[in-house]
Amino acid sequence: MSKYVDRGIIKWSPFDGLAGFNDLFTELRNRLTKMDKPTLLEDRLEELDQKLKTALEHNAYTLFEYFNDGHIRYVEGYILKIDTIHHLVWLYDKQKIAITDILDIHEIQT
Repeated sequence: MSKYVDRGIIKWSPFDGLAGFNDLFTELRNRLTKMDKPTLLEDRLEELDQKLKTALEHNAYTLFEYFNDGHIRYVEGYILKIDTIHHLVWLYDKQKIAITDILDIHEIQT
């Protein structure tokens, strides 16, 4: 009785017959789903500023919703510092978010 030997990824290679098709498809999807940056009203900006300061003061684990390159992105973490000169929020894992790109802030209960 012979033992079955899996060919791994090789068995799927015929389905990628059009070289570069997946890259082209991904690029097209990204271009078609891009949107304009939402405009926030003054009272919303003040609310976000207060949420940001509160999260920093309480060392809260925080979820940020922000705009980047035509898409809404999400990142979470603890705030290391708020750089008011360069308008950046630095997280402990060395990620940075432009303050002007933040759309919403949520404290996450850990």
